[in-house]
Formats: sequence, C-alpha cells, structure tokens
Amino acid sequence: MNTATLNSPPAPQPAPPQAPSPPASSIGDMCFGMGAKLLYAATRVALPPLALLHMGLADYGLWSTCFVLVSYIGMCASGFSLIYLRQTALHHQQGDVAAIGRLLSTGMLAMGSLALLLLLGLYLAMPHLLDLFKVAAEQRELARDLWLGAVAVFLADMSLGAFANVLHAVGRLRQEQRVWVAAFVVEALLIVLFLRLGWGVRALLAAFAGRYLFSALTNAWLACRALPGLRLSPWQFEPALLKQFFAYGAGMQLSGLLATGLQSIDRLLAGSLIGPQAAALFDLASKLPVTASAATASVSGVAVSAAARHDASDNAQARAALRRVYEDASRLSVASLAWVMPFLALFAQPLVHAWLGPGEASALVAPLMLWLTIGLHAHMLTGPATAVARGRGELGPDFIYHGLRLAALALAIAYCLLSPSSAGQPAPAIQLMPLAMALCLAQCAAALSFLAWAHRHLQGRWVDLARQVLLPTFIAYALAFMLEQVLTQGLVSSLSQSLAAPAQRPQLLLGLGLAFLLWSLALPLLLSTLLLKAAERRAIARRCLPKRLWRLA
Repeated sequence: MNTATLNSPPAPQPAPPQAPSPPASSIGDMCFGMGAKLLYAATRVALPPLALLHMGLADYGLWSTCFVLVSYIGMCASGFSLIYLRQTALHHQQGDVAAIGRLLSTGMLAMGSLALLLLLGLYLAMPHLLDLFKVAAEQRELARDLWLGAVAVFLADMSLGAFANVLHAVGRLRQEQRVWVAAFVVEALLIVLFLRLGWGVRALLAAFAGRYLFSALTNAWLACRALPGLRLSPWQFEPALLKQFFAYGAGMQLSGLLATGLQSIDRLLAGSLIGPQAAALFDLASKLPVTASAATASVSGVAVSAAARHDASDNAQARAALRRVYEDASRLSVASLAWVMPFLALFAQPLVHAWLGPGEASALVAPLMLWLTIGLHAHMLTGPATAVARGRGELGPDFIYHGLRLAALALAIAYCLLSPSSAGQPAPAIQLMPLAMALCLAQCAAALSFLAWAHRHLQGRWVDLARQVLLPTFIAYALAFMLEQVLTQGLVSSLSQSLAAPAQRPQLLLGLGLAFLLWSLALPLLLSTLLLKAAERRAIARRCLPKRLWRLA
C-alpha cells in the first residue's frame, strides 16, 4: 500500500481560485464611460442652437423626424448585439477564432440582407410617410433625401457595428469607448465645418455618415488586432446560426420595439397631427430632461446585473436580497431624479431662453418642456422595477407597463382629437399645449398604476411606495415651486434684459446658477430624512463634516 502510494504520481493540488479582475479596472471603465456620456450629452445640448442659426425650424424638424424612423428600425438589431456578446465571449474563452469568424460572417450577412429589405420598404413607403408627417410640397425632396440617407447610414452601422460588440466581448471595452468618444467629437466638428460651408440641414446628415464610417472602420481594425487570424467571408455563412440571431431574444426585441415607439410617441403624434415644426419643438423641449435623466438610467442598468446575481427563487434569502436591490435602486432613482427634474420643470422658461436664446422657438419650447419633464420623471421612476424583473429573466412586467402606457395614450389621443378646443385651431401654439398636457397626464397615470402593482409585487406593501417614491417627489416639486416663486422677480428681470439685449445673457446664466446652488443645498437636507436610514445619515455626516460637528448633525 505504501509502495503504491510512493510509486503513484502525487495527487494534483487544486489550483487556487483565480482572483477576480481588480476592482480598479472595472471602476475605471465605469468612470470613463460616465465621463464619455457627459461629454456626449454636452455636445447634444450645444449643437441644436448652432444648427438653428443655419437652418429653419421646419428643416430641423425634418432631421428630428429621421431619428423617429431610425429608433424603430434599430430594434431589429437588438437581438444581434446580445448574440455577438455572448457567443464571442464563449468562443474567445475557448480560443476558437474561426468560430468567431463564422459567427460574424453569418450575423453581418444576415443583418446586411435585412437592412437592404428595410431600406427598400422605406423607399416604397416614402410617399405615405410624407403624407403622414404633413411635409410641405417644397420640402418633400429634402425630406426624402434626409430620411433615406439617415436610415441607410444607420442600417450600414447595424451590420458593421458587430465589431464594437466583439471588442466588448474580448475585454477591450475601454478601446471601444475611446472610439465612440472620438467618433461623436468628429461628428460635432464636421457639423460646425459643414454648417459654416452653407450646407444647411444636409450638414447634419454628412456629419452623421462621417461619424459612423469612422467608428466602423476603427472598430474593425481594433477587432482584427485583438483577434489575430480573424477572417470574414460570405463562404463562412452558417444557416444553423440564424436561429440564434432571429429567435433568441425575440421577446426582448418586441419589448424594446414597444419601448422605443412609446419613447418617441410625442414627436410622432406632434409631427402627424400638426406637422414637422411641432415635432422639432417636442424634440427641443425633451433635450434637457432626457440628458438630465441619463444618470438614473445607469442606476437601472446596475439593478439588472445585481438582480441577476441574486436570482429570484424560493429561497427566502434570495427574495430578501432582491427586495434590497429594488429598494436601493428605487431610492437612488428618486434622489437623482428629484435633484434635476423639478428644477428643470419649474425653471423651464429661463433655462430655455438661456439655452436657445430669444426667439419664437424659445417661447414655444419653454411651456412644452414643463409638461414633458414631468412626464419623463414619472416614466423614469419605473426603471428599478422593470430592471429587477429583467434581471430575474422576466419580461412580463415590461409588457404590463407597455399595456398601461398604450391604454393611457389612447385616451389622451382621443381627448386631443375630440376636444372642442382643437376644432378650427390650426396654429401650432394652440394645439401643442393640449397635446403636451394630455401626454404628460397619460404618462403619469400609467407610471403610477404600474408602480403600485410593482411595489406590491416586490415589496409586499403599498405604504412604502408613498413613503419612498411619491412623498419625496411631491416635496421636491413643492420646494422647486417655492424657490421659483421667491426668485422669480430676479430671474424675470434678467430674462427681460437678455431678451432685449442678447449681450446681457450672462446675467441670466448667473441667476440660474445661483438658483440651482440654493436648490442643491436645500433639497438634500429635506430628502435625507425621507430616503436615508439613520445609519446612512450618520455615515455621511462622519465623512463630510468635521468631528466636532457630525454628532450634532
């Protein structure tokens, strides 16, 4: 026995578990991504005023409508991105570069064929779309060029964008983010150049094409460097892989299609019921609120992964962990939204005048921004509930919320069409406000109904919804209203000066800066008692205040 033991090879020792990637690298990628999104948001906010100086509002409305069409068509590629990420990561772990080549060849060829069919369908439907959006006869040729051009560029990127997913899958996230930053900076520079050359609204299309061409070529080069031996060819097309691309994630694609449609429904309704100018006004009115809500969207993204880790099951510990994920995500969402949305809504008029300057567009955008901000605020509050559900692999709550939004929107549209005040009133200024108010109320009703159902389903008690979500939100709006009333005299004075003499615009910006500073100091003190637990308040006091003061705080 001893001899056998001595002659036998020593038992292999289990390898120590691999340490996870250093947190610093992940945190660095997250911080880089947040910084990139802030820079992107800044360019998106800065470009519309510049564009409006070189084109009319109707032309800009045609360009805004492009992205209504693009958003619908983009849903066709959502399942493709997921397959690229999952399968490329799997093959990369196995060292099978040839399998990655077959995957990309099949996906890009399938997506390219689908893109051609979609572009052909758009070309055939173009006369009906021009009638639907009530495009004037003298603008129809321009609208056709813009819409077909923008969709063609986007469809080409849907095919070639697979390389960006490959970089994510092989751990080159930072490289892809740098390419994305460089691409939208190049786009912004091209827009400025082409506008100064007198290209008008076509400058936006040319810069859009330049951005995606740059990103596609750069990502393809980086992917080939990351995967030596990667080969793409039509002969590597594998029909067996089509089932994964078109069947897997079909429910997610349908949910995304509904979400995208509902997200752009205000511009679609404004463009179809009133005209392209109304679509442009809705687009401008939603720029600042959508940009301000980007941080809350990242909270929901974290909630998806956290919920997936805990995996809802019959285990009591897992259910408690999911409730904690939802509670934390909900509190963070409420706090981040309460910090920016009420201020944007109540100070919409001076903010829009400081952003767009004096003019007819500012006078129409400011009241629209009030209602669109409130509606978007209500919608973003539902993010944690749907995120936790998706992390558990459930799409049912998404479709419940979509159904509530569709029902509420149907009532809102019926009210706008059947309201006696809309009859015989063709002026956009008269029709825009009832439409915006109806859409806002419909969104708030749908969000509140869904939150009541989701909170009962996830937390088990409705009382927490009022305490954690509704009360802090209402208090934030009440505080913003009081602050606006107290400061309105000074802001209106600055506003009048800026309207009379654009050179006095810095005074308006200074007034808004001081107002936001007061708002940022008062709101946390008020909401901390509602959203933070006693231990959390003590921890923040210890970290932020001197030792002599934190006990008192």
